[in-house]
Formats: sequence, C-alpha cells, structure tokens
Amino acid sequence: MRPTIPLLLVIGILLGPVYYAYCLLFSGNTTQTIEMTERASRWVTTDGTILRFANGQAYEPVALALSPEMNRIALRLNFTFADRGTEKSPLELRYQATLVQLDHTVLERPMLLHIAQAGTQTQDIGPLEIPYPAEYLFLLEEAGEPELVPVLSLELIENIETPVRSIIWTGLGLMMIAALVALRDAVRAVRSGRSR
Repeated sequence: MRPTIPLLLVIGILLGPVYYAYCLLFSGNTTQTIEMTERASRWVTTDGTILRFANGQAYEPVALALSPEMNRIALRLNFTFADRGTEKSPLELRYQATLVQLDHTVLERPMLLHIAQAGTQTQDIGPLEIPYPAEYLFLLEEAGEPELVPVLSLELIENIETPVRSIIWTGLGLMMIAALVALRDAVRAVRSGRSR
C-alpha cells in the first residue's frame, strides 16, 4: 500500500466526518441549565395563555429569551433514570418537544427513549437559527402515562459552529480518492499475481 493512501484517508476523515461531528456535538457553550421537575396536564403561561395536554402530562413550559447573536443554538435534554431494582425488562418512553414563538411553532420533535438500566440519556434538539430577538416557549409533553419519571434538565447551547460545506466535501473527496487508489492498486496486484 502506498504511504499516500493512509495519509489521504486520515486527512479526509479529519476534514469530513470528524469536523462535522465537532461542529454539531462539541462546539458552542452552555449558557443556561434549567431543572424541569413539575408536571401537569394544564399550564398557564406568563401571558395568561392556558395550555392543556389531552394525551398526557407536560413539564412546566420554559420561557427562553433568544436572539440572533446566539446563533446557532441547540436545546439539550438530559434524562436521568434511577435504578429500577429487580425490574429488568426495558421500557419505552415517548415525548414530544416543541419550541413556539407566540402562535408559531418553530420546531417539533418526537422522541423515543429505550430504558434498560439506570443512567442518563441525552437528546439534542437543533441546531437551529434564531431569526430575530423574542421570547420563545419550550414545551415537553409525555405521551401517555410513563411508568418511570426521570430527573430532567434542559441546557441552552449557544454559538454552535456551522460546518463549512467546502471543507466537508474536500474531506469526503480525499476519502474517495484514497479508496479508489487503494482499489486500483489491489486490482493491479491481483492481475500481476495471475500473470506470473
């Protein structure tokens, strides 16, 4: 194998998948952490709006003051589950996360958690762009009556980097070149072995 093939592959992986994962998962900084504890089937918001949840309960709505200076943002939910004792069969918990601004739904995301043991599961919502400064409302609904209620916190993550597409495409291109050169060399080696 030519020494350039592993080098091209490593550079391609760094510029492609690693760079993309860094932007989405590790860039940005957490500026708020909110513990979510109260659950009810009806909530009254600060502006007097009454929210009713027919399919289950919802956590107390969280008001978030968001602005374009924070772009891009993400919301991270941390579900921490206690030990279930002798109960070993896995559970499935369903949630619906919604971000609204006035009467406009900005983002909706269903979530399905598989709970087999104690520990923390993280769900990221976003990243998304905030077009103008306003107060947004984050809602988290439970679907049905959950058999297990987690300790829950919400993190607001700001200034998540936007991946530069040209860098990602360059990385993927280098990976493709490395794969094609390796394949060509392998075919040549097989052909030269047969001709002997």
